[in-house]
Amino acid sequence: MSTPVDPRPAPPETDSVLELHRQHMAEMNDASMTVDGTPPDEERDTVQGMLDAIYREHAEPRDGFEPVPFWVAVVFGGLLAWGGFYVGTNNADFRRDVFDRSDLRGVTDGASAAANVPDPDPQTVEELMKIGQQKFAVCANCHKPDGKGDRGQGVPPLDGSEWVVGDKASAARLARIVLYGLSGPIQVGGQSYNGVMPNQGNLMKDYEIAAVLTYVRNSWSNAADKGKPPALTATVVRAARAKEGTRKTNGSQPVSQTELLAIPVDYTDPGATPPPPKDEKKKDEKK
Repeated sequence: MSTPVDPRPAPPETDSVLELHRQHMAEMNDASMTVDGTPPDEERDTVQGMLDAIYREHAEPRDGFEPVPFWVAVVFGGLLAWGGFYVGTNNADFRRDVFDRSDLRGVTDGASAAANVPDPDPQTVEELMKIGQQKFAVCANCHKPDGKGDRGQGVPPLDGSEWVVGDKASAARLARIVLYGLSGPIQVGGQSYNGVMPNQGNLMKDYEIAAVLTYVRNSWSNAADKGKPPALTATVVRAARAKEGTRKTNGSQPVSQTELLAIPVDYTDPGATPPPPKDEKKKDEKK
């Protein structure tokens, strides 16, 4: 019995890995290795052809540290050099006393000078009305420019109010209303209002509060101080503030109608009596 002879050529004696596997690759590329039994397409169905498609792909790009453009480095270098030059030529060797002005040590600034100026103290209705007309813009937001108030918002009228010119009008009461604000229901003109009046004691000065109240008492149909000295001056407001002592003017301690009615209409806070007119002073001095 003869030994069968392998018709396939013997693999060449070589150390090349590719040559060693070429025969196996040829067997894998044989038509019998395809799905439908048709001869393989050498450009598409061979293992090498399939691998070629993979070899053609490039690696995915990755973000990295790209080199800084040369012009950017030049610009920033120039800015850095200029900054160093500027600091070096304007620092006066970093001496802490270089900018001290000994010639200005006795001179006060405008704010300090203004702080030493006393507040004005207008004593006539005309002077107070002029200031009060400007300051009333704050009150007009609620009480309206015509002093009619706003019923829908619970804001009582000022024009014809008994608290302003009627039987409940009192300098001590009005000063406290504006200084500390008003909270709770209040009867005005036979109707009840339950709004909240903001305080002005920490926003307006005493003479400004007196001016606003004088303006309200002598505007529209009101004529409380006609032909008379003003009932409200800075002295009256200052005395009311001092009488209340530690009561806060930040809106946390408003007055109520009950508190106001507890103050007699003819009550005057200590120190609220305004100084006599200049003519009377001269008469007293002559006597």
